Amino acid sequence: MLLDPMIDRFVTQTPRRAALVPARGTLLAVSLALATAAGADELPEAPSTVQPAIAVPVLPAQLEDGYDSALTFTGQVEARRLSRVGFEQAGLLAQVLVREGDAVKAGAVLARLDRASLLARRAELTAARASAEADLALAEATAARFRDSVKDGAVTRQALDEAVEGARAAAANVRLAEARIATVDVDLAKADLRAPYAGVITARLADEGQVLGAGTPVLELQDGAPPDIRIGVAGRLAGRLVPGEVYTLELRDGDLRARLRAVLPRRAATSRTVDALFEPVETGALPRPGELVSLKLHEHRAAAGLWLPISALSAGERGLWRALVAVPSDAAAAQEPTAPSHRLEARPVQVLVLDGERAYVAGAIEPGEPVVTAGLHRVVAGQFVRVTAAPERQLAIEAR
Repeated sequence: MLLDPMIDRFVTQTPRRAALVPARGTLLAVSLALATAAGADELPEAPSTVQPAIAVPVLPAQLEDGYDSALTFTGQVEARRLSRVGFEQAGLLAQVLVREGDAVKAGAVLARLDRASLLARRAELTAARASAEADLALAEATAARFRDSVKDGAVTRQALDEAVEGARAAAANVRLAEARIATVDVDLAKADLRAPYAGVITARLADEGQVLGAGTPVLELQDGAPPDIRIGVAGRLAGRLVPGEVYTLELRDGDLRARLRAVLPRRAATSRTVDALFEPVETGALPRPGELVSLKLHEHRAAAGLWLPISALSAGERGLWRALVAVPSDAAAAQEPTAPSHRLEARPVQVLVLDGERAYVAGAIEPGEPVVTAGLHRVVAGQFVRVTAAPERQLAIEAR
């Protein structure tokens, strides 16, 4: 062979060390290397293959001129009347005749004060009235005798006048005694605490043996009529509410249909909202006073943008969000199904409103551009990918 002299020359020029003499196989490998260096025919290269690109789901951008925003306003169920009732006068609380949870009728006696002092006062005034009545009888009899005696000249006209006026004074004393007795009777009546209207006792605030001041609350009474619902609505939307219309309100346990009774003509100083008063139209189970209730109103806001699934957004710079748009790649000439066909570009967007699993955003996205809807943790901007249609669930979110 032509390579044998070259091999012999290589071997003779190598220092003769028995331990380093190459084996015949090694010499063959060296000969191949030398043949390559001498310009022998090159070995054929392995055929190159295109690596499969990551597939990403995309949705075509559908720009809109605005969005419908659902605004929720929260209020509270209120009893139509809620009173903390007490005695008009001071005294010792003798009896409380009801308990919490008792339903009472209008005028029912709820509690009593001790009446000993009032009864004693009334007995004293009754005796005074009897004395005044006796004085009146004597004065009237004296005046009658003087009238007969004046004709005979036995009594002067002056004495008759004094007798007549004495009878009038005695009559006035009788009326005064009767008025004082009537006053005590009123106090005795007010010693009974009566329900001002039909309702339910919701709290007991005092017990027997307690000395109460005038007006001290003893019981809390809640009206048994259907409750009212008070919801504070923002001023710009309060004008859209129509009294008499029926609205669907949301409770913790379900929905409630209620008729708008009135919109108050004033704005709350703290919340800057206008109170809307509703009354239930259903006769079934009614919400209890104190429960929270909400009213949802829809408002269309003009703002160019598009709806995207939440999974299509990732954190961007300067507090903005970003979405990835798949731009067709000119370098993607391979025809394999798994070859990359698009390059990802990051587009900054601003989230205008969130609605469940989607967001309405505004940004530099043109109509029809394919926006990546999921799997943002697997790709980066500038990466070449292939695109697929988004799953049906994301299509449903987009079209909702």
